[in-house]
Amino acid sequence: MDQQQRSVTLDDSAQASNPGGLSVERTRWFSSYPAWPLIWLLSAALFLILALSVHWLFWIPVVLLVLMNWMYWKKVSEHFMYGCANPGIVVSLDPMLIAVATDLTKGVGEYPVVRIIKKELSSICGKTPQVGALVPTVALYYASSNPDQSHWETFDPRPVECATSDLSEVQRIAASFSKEDIEELKRWLSQVPKPYKPGLYPIQL
Repeated sequence: MDQQQRSVTLDDSAQASNPGGLSVERTRWFSSYPAWPLIWLLSAALFLILALSVHWLFWIPVVLLVLMNWMYWKKVSEHFMYGCANPGIVVSLDPMLIAVATDLTKGVGEYPVVRIIKKELSSICGKTPQVGALVPTVALYYASSNPDQSHWETFDPRPVECATSDLSEVQRIAASFSKEDIEELKRWLSQVPKPYKPGLYPIQL
């Protein structure tokens, strides 16, 4: 991931080599990852009731929670707008596991990895999920606490279909992957031990 960004929540020192450029549908994301949106919403509602019925000081956590909720949705939005699109493939259906490959290099040398994530999808590119299906994802990359580390510590790929129901957008991102990208993922996947389990797996070239 090379990394100039006009973002609020992301590291502006880098720019994705294949940015997602995707607008997030909040209802779609909520249905896929409901935990944190519910936490922010219910917590804000609780303190709002306390502010109205008990003491005005409870307005302070209400304001803080509203700001945190805004930051959460801003980060989700910037994840898919500025994050790097990577191909993934389904490697298991029960449970559904998706393998995504990338090179964590910061520009010097190579640091290839495969990440396997667990995520249930009702459809993939408008079709019934099956092993081997291509899954477009968009990922953010995270640095190590060690400033001298020459590569990113890890990355967080999320399926595009968790952020949009627009099939044309899903297909646009899927079409951004070259045949070589997909073949590379398959080659690297051969080094990941079976049975597949969620995790990050360094690859030896």
